[in-house]
Amino acid sequence: MVRGTTCNATRRDGSPCTSPLVGASGRCFAHDGARQAEMRAARVRGGRGKSRTARVAKLMPSAMRPIFALLLDAIQETRNGVMDPRIATAVAALAGAAVRVYQSASVEEQIAALETQIAALSRRSG
Repeated sequence: MVRGTTCNATRRDGSPCTSPLVGASGRCFAHDGARQAEMRAARVRGGRGKSRTARVAKLMPSAMRPIFALLLDAIQETRNGVMDPRIATAVAALAGAAVRVYQSASVEEQIAALETQIAALSRRSG
């Protein structure tokens, strides 16, 4: 990047670009024709990071992410006619069972932690 200069391109509205981040071409990232493919790929990555699927995956416990991915694949394969709907139904039922087991273990873990806290408080006050 060349510093101390601005992009020599013009914006769509006809005004000069004022970006101070200029490459060897004399243009900024957005106006450098040689970097258009890179810019397009960056937009795609940004869009994927903001998708509902990406947001849900970030909120989901890491143990559940493979199950979620499996369900999304099964949905897509069923829609494309690759997976038999009966198999997709079985996958969904198994995924539901896995989620229930995970939830049960999570609740048990929370109960154990609360019991430990209660016992510690009882020892302090007693």
